[in-house]
Amino acid sequence: MKMKLLPKLLFLSTLVFMTKPLWAQTTLNDSLRLAFAKIDSLKAAATVPKPQNNLTIGLDMRTRTEFRHGYRNVPTEDTSGAFFTNQRTRLNVDFKSKKIDVFLSLQDARVWGQQDPRTTSPSTTSATYLFEAYAEPHITDKFSIRVGRQRLIYDNQRLFAENDWRLQGNSHDAFRLIYNNKINFSTELTWAFNQSSENIFTSNYKPNGFVNYKTLLVHYLNYKLSKNFTLTTINAGDGYQSSNPAKYTTTYMRYTSGGRLEYSSYNWYATFSGYYQYGKDSSGKKLAAYYMQPELKYTGKNITTRLGFEYMSGADTSSHPDKDKNFVPLYGVAHRFMGNLDLFTTFPADVNGAGLFNPYLFFQYQNNNKKWMIRMENHLFYSQSTFVYKSTKEDKYLGFENDWRLNYKPNSFIDAEFGFCWAAVTNSMTLIKKAGDPATTPYWTYLSLRFTPSLLKFSF
Repeated sequence: MKMKLLPKLLFLSTLVFMTKPLWAQTTLNDSLRLAFAKIDSLKAAATVPKPQNNLTIGLDMRTRTEFRHGYRNVPTEDTSGAFFTNQRTRLNVDFKSKKIDVFLSLQDARVWGQQDPRTTSPSTTSATYLFEAYAEPHITDKFSIRVGRQRLIYDNQRLFAENDWRLQGNSHDAFRLIYNNKINFSTELTWAFNQSSENIFTSNYKPNGFVNYKTLLVHYLNYKLSKNFTLTTINAGDGYQSSNPAKYTTTYMRYTSGGRLEYSSYNWYATFSGYYQYGKDSSGKKLAAYYMQPELKYTGKNITTRLGFEYMSGADTSSHPDKDKNFVPLYGVAHRFMGNLDLFTTFPADVNGAGLFNPYLFFQYQNNNKKWMIRMENHLFYSQSTFVYKSTKEDKYLGFENDWRLNYKPNSFIDAEFGFCWAAVTNSMTLIKKAGDPATTPYWTYLSLRFTPSLLKFSF
């Protein structure tokens, strides 16, 4: 019996011996498959598409305490200074996605004490409203359409600006086509048409307590010609309804055409801009006005120097009584160009139709960590055309202004700014401004605190 079992045992032993490598190989393959499966799952997790939607809720709050004794107007010996604090608060909601962007900005702008905090009576002045509210669907990755209330900021903001220095700022209700190839070319077309109410008949525009355009059309183009040269053009037409109630169907169109050529190389920057205004002014008189601004800038490690001038044409009634030669810088900012005292902001009223020539020299120092910045501006003011007062030709020299500004930014969302500005004016300045005493020294000082933290930011 035992002899009969021996061959069977040998057979079974041989079978086990021969199948062991196959079993071991199968186990190894299974282990490798599991390992590779885990690696593939980790790769898949690591290559999950990034979120397409981003939502940011931010605060933009600025308080500015001012002491004015010559801001906007030349004082006299009898005028006393004005002291107050104003505050502007914006709650911004910014949603960005691949297909559409939405931006909302709820703004409250007021002087401290202007509104009684103990009542919400309808008679109380309300300063809270939507500063911006627009939607911008993306037709392609280069072309979009922005619809709603929005800021118009073009070029250096001389013609179209957000007017951020002004307490309320500036925005427009408009329809905007935007194209940007994200390399070297962008262009925009903006259109607006304003009405004071939902009229039943006619398009009679009667804004209450302010003056505004009835229609606006702007074409903007920015093209980087080469490594060193950039060309910008702006062509705008804004129309104002006739002030004569019987001619409300008449809209006088004012056109502004021109642009800017910029050159930059290493530390040097040079630019020249020029615009020509034609069509008709709001009274219906033909326009023939112009503007020029050349500038040269050098930027060193810590110091920046700018030298240039602005030249705005004024009236010349002796040779062209039938034309208006006063250039109006549309809806731009004057604060950063013609002195922080804002003696020349509203045109042509602030120059009494005489135009303006403004040579300037700026110096700016910024420390290495970019937390401190000090800036000093110098302006000379001349009337562009000869100003005649009581049959006497007055001297064109109007005065000198010197502005100082100190900024401290301890972090990305806090900006403290202190400024002091003064001017030396002439008799011609007081005659053109129709106020003030040339023996006085206009001055103005302020302290501004701005907070711009992101309150909530997430992607999904």
